[in-house]
Amino acid sequence: MTLILRAAAAALVVAASTTAASADCTREVLQSFTRQSNTDMVRKEMNLIGETGPFTMTIDYVKPDRMRQVVKTLIAPDKPTETILVGTDAWSRTGTDAWQKLDKSTTDQIVSFFKSTFAETPANVGSFECLGAETIEGQKVRAFKGLDEPKQKTPEQIEAEKKGEKPAEAPKNEAVRVVYLDVGTGLPARIIFAREGMLDKPIFKEVYSYPTDIKIEKPAG
Repeated sequence: MTLILRAAAAALVVAASTTAASADCTREVLQSFTRQSNTDMVRKEMNLIGETGPFTMTIDYVKPDRMRQVVKTLIAPDKPTETILVGTDAWSRTGTDAWQKLDKSTTDQIVSFFKSTFAETPANVGSFECLGAETIEGQKVRAFKGLDEPKQKTPEQIEAEKKGEKPAEAPKNEAVRVVYLDVGTGLPARIIFAREGMLDKPIFKEVYSYPTDIKIEKPAG
């Protein structure tokens, strides 16, 4: 699903003031994710929809080089797919099957994912405007809406460009990105993609927590 944020026209004076405010809001979001990258342990829980229907993904990160990912589908919640990374080695299994060590190419991809999503300080988080404070599920947060979200090309547009043809306009199926920061800690609390006016019914959601007792070890045997 293409996620596009429509840019609204504004008067010059309003645009100037908005730019300054957005810069401040963007800085706060960047500082929050920078703080997260300096945290020893992070848990990220996501609700997604795949080819076989809804599924959940939980990822635990432990510095300097450990990660566990668990994927559960709605149709087979008792047979999760689990992947573990420890250093430069990775393993995977489904349900209670035996652990299988992954090949170097796959492991390298997992290591790269680990570094880009948690271990490294983000170089760019996009631009944001402040939406204000609110309480979600008992947690006090500050909300920030993404601005100028990059447009994602459809397969049809990519194919047309390869042929030297003018690609058709992307469908106007739009969503906005909203980042919520915990008021007390300043750390990211959740991220959603949702249509304007329907933030309570997100298309995509990920929720962050910061346990201090996560343990990730190499699988036995």
